[in-house]
Amino acid sequence: MFKKILNRFLAILLVASALWACETENFSSSPSIKLIFSTDTVLFDTVFTTIGSSTRYLKVYNTSKSDVRISSVALAGGSSSAYRINADGRSGPLVKNIPLRSGDSLFVMVEVTINPTLNDAPLLISDSIVFVTNSNVQDVKLVAWGQDVYMHNGVTIETDSVFPVNKPHLIYDYLFVDKNATLTIPAGARLHFHSNAQLVVAGTLKVEGSADLPVTMQGDRLEKFYSDKGGQWGGVWLSAGSLNNSIAWADIKNAIIGLMVDTCVTPGTPTLVLSHSKIGNASYVAFLARGANVDVDNCLFYNSAYSCVALIMGGTYRFYHTTIANYWGDYIFRKGPALLLNNYYTYQTVPGGQVLVEPRDLEEASFFNSIIYGSITNELGLDYKYNGQPVNASFNYNFTDCILKVPPSINLNDLEHFMRVKRDDPKFKDIAKWNFELDSLSPAKDIGDITIALDFPIDLKGVNRLADGKPDLGAYERVE
Repeated sequence: MFKKILNRFLAILLVASALWACETENFSSSPSIKLIFSTDTVLFDTVFTTIGSSTRYLKVYNTSKSDVRISSVALAGGSSSAYRINADGRSGPLVKNIPLRSGDSLFVMVEVTINPTLNDAPLLISDSIVFVTNSNVQDVKLVAWGQDVYMHNGVTIETDSVFPVNKPHLIYDYLFVDKNATLTIPAGARLHFHSNAQLVVAGTLKVEGSADLPVTMQGDRLEKFYSDKGGQWGGVWLSAGSLNNSIAWADIKNAIIGLMVDTCVTPGTPTLVLSHSKIGNASYVAFLARGANVDVDNCLFYNSAYSCVALIMGGTYRFYHTTIANYWGDYIFRKGPALLLNNYYTYQTVPGGQVLVEPRDLEEASFFNSIIYGSITNELGLDYKYNGQPVNASFNYNFTDCILKVPPSINLNDLEHFMRVKRDDPKFKDIAKWNFELDSLSPAKDIGDITIALDFPIDLKGVNRLADGKPDLGAYERVE
């Protein structure tokens, strides 16, 4: 008896399942049903040849009251297309028979890789994704700009070289300038670095940008998402022994360490003359100098996770008309002051052994007509003690005609270190947009020492700061 009841129940269950399957498999074939797309064009920013793009997403909706079956999703260019698609978890260039329930949606992922074209100018690469549903043919356009590049993958420059500027340079791994070579980078050159890649200079680097044609150094992802992401590449490193370097009108951004100058001092000659440059948005330090000799004028150092400028292991440094502004994220995530000064380093001869202190004289760290400001209470770090005891090394620093964000505990009347220094908010024009020019109400206006301005008359935008006879502090002259 029980067996008969069980068999009858199973039969009813099978019939119900079949009816349910018929109901759920009731796909409409009406040609009046059309798909809806999140966009009519999937647009990629400039993509370097041989380098795959980031992934773009297209969403496809079925807003009808019936289930439909998409007969095919295909690249119009087929297997020869520069694009790649993945629809409903299946890779193209052709994906067939995709069910799409009423009120449901699916994602189509799109990527592109462009082969070298031997053209200097960017080249438009287009295609489309074609959807066929109930004999309806719909398409979404695909548009990307491809750019040929000069590729440098683990390259060593052994003789004097000048970079051409007709198309960008893409650096993988590293680009190394040997100790007897000089690399010259002319105005308008564009250098892009893959993840963690570095420009390492043991010889000499000459960056010769101009106000109209700066030299740019940044990561190799040009999509808008990456425009403000730090840590995309390693940075520029002037290694020990490098000498006679000069960098003018450069824009170095989104690195781990934007520019590092190592312990390499030529007596009587700066290791580096850095002028009219912007270095920032670094995931560690924008400008790091270790026991070097550097002259800086009309530069902006901005937004870094640790410090914007770190002058450590002693050295000799002179900054004129410089703006150092650190507003990296919220203050909770900041790990250091905008400006850090240090006159020693520590080391161990064996792992886990005694920590030894090596003094290094900070012979000079001078700042004239400059602004050092940011989002935390104290933007000046003075590191000259170890375990509470002063290190046996010189620690010479001074600020003259500057705005400096420091707490009241730092005595700005100490004339050994401070001369005409204010704590006032400099009132930058738009911090959120990284615009560190001066607002019309800035207290930094018209209070600079004109004798300094006479030596450095042109500001970071190419404006003559002597036009009104009253130079402003910082890298930018306010023009009403």
